[in-house]
Amino acid sequence: MRRALALLCLASGLALAGGGGPAPTELPPPPVTGRAELTALAVDASGTPVLAWTAQGTEGNRRLHAARLAAGAWTPLGGVLNEGRSFNAAQLTARNGAGGQVWLGWAEDSGQAHVDSYLMSGWDGQAWSDPAHYAVRRNLSDAGRSRAFAVLPDGTPTLAWTDLGVRGAYAGVVRPLAWQAGTWVPQPLLSDPARAAFSPDLALNRAGRRTVAFLEGDFATMNVRVRQEDPSGHWTTLGGPLNRHPGSFTAAPRLALAADGSPVVTWIEEEPAGHDRVNVSRWTGTRWQPLGGPVSRPGVSAEAPVLALSRAGHPVLAWLETGHLRAARWTGTDWVLLPLPATHDASGPSLSPDGRYLAVSDGGRVRVWRLP
Repeated sequence: MRRALALLCLASGLALAGGGGPAPTELPPPPVTGRAELTALAVDASGTPVLAWTAQGTEGNRRLHAARLAAGAWTPLGGVLNEGRSFNAAQLTARNGAGGQVWLGWAEDSGQAHVDSYLMSGWDGQAWSDPAHYAVRRNLSDAGRSRAFAVLPDGTPTLAWTDLGVRGAYAGVVRPLAWQAGTWVPQPLLSDPARAAFSPDLALNRAGRRTVAFLEGDFATMNVRVRQEDPSGHWTTLGGPLNRHPGSFTAAPRLALAADGSPVVTWIEEEPAGHDRVNVSRWTGTRWQPLGGPVSRPGVSAEAPVLALSRAGHPVLAWLETGHLRAARWTGTDWVLLPLPATHDASGPSLSPDGRYLAVSDGGRVRVWRLP
């Protein structure tokens, strides 16, 4: 039996649980009130983790909170961060801005209003900036509802947006939005208007040039595409589709950039047997190189992948399998599964950008680990 299990793990590209070296260290629980759903992690300029999460408020809505780890305990950063305290916060993301400043981005609506808002706010060490300043507000009929943000070196956010309001387009298209003269300005399309496109993720290199990963296809058959901005502002498509099987069902592309600006991408892809598995590839400068085979286990569908790069440049990956949190690290030659404690009702996983911290909601309580 043990030999069969070892062969199964090797076939899937993973080492055995416990074969990844020291176990992660669980940190003290953050001050969560209500049932938590989403998490987002960043580290500030000192390397200290900052955690954000959504949890059900007293009115049943999803409220956004944040805290910073200090002296072995989590210190709240402000109170409820929602622009409208009775509204619902969703699509939570954490980013670092200039000087290591921590930013949060989230969607917010009342569940009844006709306006979808995407909000961004940065922590200056004393308070969060006004989320309304950079808000993008769209009518729900053309909101798109999938987007990603990052923060330019000058401290200004930039976005990759799914736009449903482009005349003549088959469906949604992916395009950047740039903050210019106090307003959001749509930029040229990144996707083919003859195909549906959505689910963008966005990352910046050190010079502030953008890379966007997104899905493109006809919904049932999708391809993962990546486009990158050059110094002149022109966008170049990096290779062909990343899918192991082009035109397969794919979901949830996530993007990180190495120190030289080359992207690493993870995504969910349905295999011929019908299970959704996690894959990872990196751009070599000329082609997409698969990093091993599917990372998640065969015969089990995976979801919600999150990706980070360690200080050494190695990908760190986390995902969910039927309510269980999994995580793995790329050694340079293969994937090693990290020996996490058991989780049973996990949702909303997140990794800090340096891959040192991992968070998840487990049965409504937030758990955070420092990874070895």
